[in-house]
Amino acid sequence: MSRQPNLFYHETVPVAARVATAVGLTMAGFIAGQSACTSYQAIPAIMEAPAPLLARQWKKLYDIGFRIGPTAYIGNSVIIGWLASRGKYAAAKQWQLILPDMANGSHDAEPISSSAFKLYVTTALLMASAIPYSIIFIKPLNEKLKQRVTSLTHASLTDAGVESGMSKEETTHALVDKWATLNFGRAVISTTGALCAIYAALSKIDVREFSAIGLGSGANRLG
Repeated sequence: MSRQPNLFYHETVPVAARVATAVGLTMAGFIAGQSACTSYQAIPAIMEAPAPLLARQWKKLYDIGFRIGPTAYIGNSVIIGWLASRGKYAAAKQWQLILPDMANGSHDAEPISSSAFKLYVTTALLMASAIPYSIIFIKPLNEKLKQRVTSLTHASLTDAGVESGMSKEETTHALVDKWATLNFGRAVISTTGALCAIYAALSKIDVREFSAIGLGSGANRLG
């Protein structure tokens, strides 16, 4: 009496993949939260200060963000990209182990078309795109604000009239407000990437079911 083959394949996720998923998701959430909080909470709070104090406070926020921002964006993009590539090749290997005669068929392309693969790739691209976004749109404003910090170095921190003869669009408050708006765009990019990565992790299938394969004799069918 023949026995039906095991129709379920249980995938044991390697420790490296689990660690990378945890680190990638945590880092993506941190980047998104840090960027959003800077524009939504920190900047509105320091905008109440006079221009000399505001310039120094902005510089402090900038220095903190610059120390971790670029490395975090690039590192997160690499980690999520690795998860995407691992899903592609791991799935192809599983098909070869389970259904060798179908390994060269259409199933090789299935991982690339899966939602998890697409979402991981989207996250990796979004996180990486924050770097050119910052260089193109935010860096010129950074340089202008750094010059403002230098020019106000010897001004009294409480001197509210130090920029009285300056056009409204060029005041420190106007520049910092514009910077917060552009930084919020960076927060939107990272938040979208983080949500894509979370959904990709939740949509991953660890148990695969296959329909019964093979023919049985009449006696086998009767058990």
